[in-house]
Amino acid sequence: MVFTRPPKRFLVINPPTGLYRRDDRCQSRVEDQTIEVVFAPIDLAMYAAVLREKGAEVRLRDYPGLGLDWANYLDDLKTFHPDAVVIKTTLATLEGDLKACEAARECVPDVATIGVGESLACQRERVLDADSPLRVVIVGEPEPTLSEIVGVTDLSSVAGLSYRIGAQHAAPSQQSAEGGQSRVVSTPPRRFLDDLDSLPYPARDLLDNARYRSPETGNPLTVIHAHRGCPFHCIFCPAGALSDYRVRYRSPDNVVGEIEQCVRDFGIGEFLFHGDTFTINRRWLVELCQRIVERQLHIRWGCNSRADTIDDERAQWMKRAGCWVVAFGLESGSQDILDKMKKGARVEQARPAIEVCRRHGLRTHAFYVIGLPWESRATLEETFRLARELDTDFFDFNIAYPLPGTEYYEIARGEGLLDEAEYPEAGYARAAARTFHLSREELNRWRRRALLKLSLRPGYIARTLIRSGSPYHAMRYIRAALRRLRNIVSS
Repeated sequence: MVFTRPPKRFLVINPPTGLYRRDDRCQSRVEDQTIEVVFAPIDLAMYAAVLREKGAEVRLRDYPGLGLDWANYLDDLKTFHPDAVVIKTTLATLEGDLKACEAARECVPDVATIGVGESLACQRERVLDADSPLRVVIVGEPEPTLSEIVGVTDLSSVAGLSYRIGAQHAAPSQQSAEGGQSRVVSTPPRRFLDDLDSLPYPARDLLDNARYRSPETGNPLTVIHAHRGCPFHCIFCPAGALSDYRVRYRSPDNVVGEIEQCVRDFGIGEFLFHGDTFTINRRWLVELCQRIVERQLHIRWGCNSRADTIDDERAQWMKRAGCWVVAFGLESGSQDILDKMKKGARVEQARPAIEVCRRHGLRTHAFYVIGLPWESRATLEETFRLARELDTDFFDFNIAYPLPGTEYYEIARGEGLLDEAEYPEAGYARAAARTFHLSREELNRWRRRALLKLSLRPGYIARTLIRSGSPYHAMRYIRAALRRLRNIVSS
């Protein structure tokens, strides 16, 4: 495939197709989460940074995150006149995202439309049909591939791409060689980037950082990608397969350098350390926390963890370095369900993990996943009992969502559990698939009731308000709780 002109001007976007978390392992509507927070699109800022390193001119737009609409998008297309539009997709927004590609092609007829997203990559043969307005799908790690696209016309030598050749998609020489046949071509897969320190810091100067704020404090909040990958094989999550089941780390000094830049240049003091297993490597984690303490960075942050990757040493250093909340993917109170989802964890590991955090003054957030094929009323009751017993500060019950590329997706399709009419418009709050024992409607009702029962406990409400720290923060919790209740009731 040959672009009409070598792309040097890139419009990098979350299109105006819904307010979603758009990372590959979590593609949920923001309103479906207990804590409604709009995170800064650091993945887009990373794409922008590597493009600029190669000399490209970049405009970054997070249309849903900033409350912008299609008119704003069309205006950007007309005024910026990009050579290429890079779109981050999700399964639920894919149809609308393709319309964004179509709009780009209508406004700038020779524009290159480039899609990023694991769900898109898994369906690239179908999505890149002969009439698709999407020209290129990036497969694998986007940054090195994007950097090689800058200024080139022939993509055949760029690894990690799929695109259609033939008909209107190819250059005249390719059309002749293909004999008019149209087909999808994939270049060789790209190796994972081992030296994450070689990547530039995200281009936060292209973001409206003041718009992304902590729901607890109202202060500016951003995301740090300190490592990549996950070694575990949970059947509902694509994270392990995306990373070849290994974890790659940035050096602690490199991470702290990004934190210092955020504090110094952008006035950001609150962070989420993005990562599936942030606490898995004790030595790396402790060294990172020590660097934060040594440089007297008085920041506030949270992270994700597993129940079997936390202990007193880690928790103590995390607290000293500014951590205030740890989120655990506990998933289920049924050991049978944990085993069948290939979590590689024991139910009894949850209790000491929560106790360690409480001992060191860390608040806890528990995530549970319901609705996998083997779920029954009995296993749901086990999960509810565990959630009630642990009594974490925050909690979410997410309905398993069969993302393409996961083992759960193959099971749900193969066993006839998936409701094609609901999929992919369903999500983590509305079931897309039944189980062997429960209907979608039963799963939806159970989730609503479980969330209401736990959220409306008088003791839980009182504790949350007392721990808020101030009347101002308490009012933020109250307003957030009222929004959440409305969303639960209407889901």
